[in-house]
Amino acid sequence: MVLGTTYIFVADIKKSVDFYSKLLQEEPKKANDGRWVQFSDKIALYNKAYDAEIIGTEPSERFNQAYIDDFYRDTGVPKNNLVVFNFDVEDLKSEYERLKRLDIGKVSELMYVNVHMPYWYFNIVDPDGNTLEITGKYEI
Repeated sequence: MVLGTTYIFVADIKKSVDFYSKLLQEEPKKANDGRWVQFSDKIALYNKAYDAEIIGTEPSERFNQAYIDDFYRDTGVPKNNLVVFNFDVEDLKSEYERLKRLDIGKVSELMYVNVHMPYWYFNIVDPDGNTLEITGKYEI
């Protein structure tokens, strides 16, 4: 088994496409109307509101009953920040400065941890409140 694509639930697809285009420094590779946008082979955005407009409550050629039941089920568990996405960059200081300049989301201070090895990183928050961790080589 290998990890395929990670889907990130988003509330505002346009805002999230803008954020991730700037963060990843790439344009989306594929898109399906306003429902789904694929960046690299590992990151995609899913706009659940798209399905909410067309799903209904009965099975159709687009949705079976299992999907409809799952779609409307409220687990009570928040959808964001259950996973931290970790991105590795060549030059952490340059990336930190680039993202601060872009002002596309809240950026933390640079943080340092040395439990088993030296580790520098910072966080940025996407439009839906997901925490993204950025790490890489850092020269003091």
